[in-house]
Amino acid sequence: MNPSSPLPKHFRLAMALVPACCALALAACGERRADTSTSQVAAQVGQGEVSIHQVNLVLQRQPDLRPEQVESASRTVLERLVQLELAVQKANEAKIDRDPQVVQALDFARREVLARAYIDRLAETAGKPSAQDIDRFYEERPALFKTRRIYSVQELGVVASTDRLPALQARLAAARTVPAMLTELNASGVNYTLSSVTKPAEDWALPVLDKLAGMSEGQVEFLPQPPGLRVLVLTGSTPAPRKLEEARLPIEQFLLNERKQQKVDAELKALRGTTPVKYLGKFAQAAPDVAATAAAGSASAASAPPVTSGTGKAALEAEARSKGIQGLR
Repeated sequence: MNPSSPLPKHFRLAMALVPACCALALAACGERRADTSTSQVAAQVGQGEVSIHQVNLVLQRQPDLRPEQVESASRTVLERLVQLELAVQKANEAKIDRDPQVVQALDFARREVLARAYIDRLAETAGKPSAQDIDRFYEERPALFKTRRIYSVQELGVVASTDRLPALQARLAAARTVPAMLTELNASGVNYTLSSVTKPAEDWALPVLDKLAGMSEGQVEFLPQPPGLRVLVLTGSTPAPRKLEEARLPIEQFLLNERKQQKVDAELKALRGTTPVKYLGKFAQAAPDVAATAAAGSASAASAPPVTSGTGKAALEAEARSKGIQGLR
């Protein structure tokens, strides 16, 4: 297959389903090899079956499920698994599992499950934060707790080339108010977006929160944001402090997620530094410097989400980490 040609539709669909179904598919394979006389079967589907183990596996991926929802959710999951089993049986009849592209997708799914399981187990070895760690975090982040506020902000996203930014920022700073800034932007002919948001401290990225915490009403702050500029205008704020005891559990979870990510980052960096990697063909021409790549990845770990995907523990609260400390609600 030509590497540059677009992937066939059925292969793209298979790849899209990998994160959600690969673990379940592997578990199902294990079930088929097991002694069915001792297995707990939830449904017979033609010559196949869906086991209670498979239902439970899917339910485990819904951590927010309340006890009173389990029975209803189990039935919903079972129906989905029955449909999956029907599709698998028809795929086997059609020998789709022998299609080279499907074989490739299944192999990729297996590798992803194994890698995710390794990262999950590695992350679980991270030590929990102590009471002193939690107290220190609370004291070091007053904007999140002692002086926490709910911020109302008008935000401009300006798209402009690097060479135009200094002069444009100077004109916007002189304009001071949003209407005057809009007039300036329209006159300059640059593209921009305007939005108004009201969010509590924990919903802002930590670097942005640090800026907002030091601003007074009507003040303007400029933040570089490729491909241009991010302009924040504080239109109002409401005090909403949080006590230590109220924030203790969320802080503990946030710090634990940080430690898990640091553990994974350190291990993968060590593996990258000790395992030979040789780039071939066209990739050899632009092969990254391993040391530089590892250092850059480590430096950006606090602000960027990890490369892992999915909704399991391997994600390590990636979205919350990338946006700051949203979990502290």
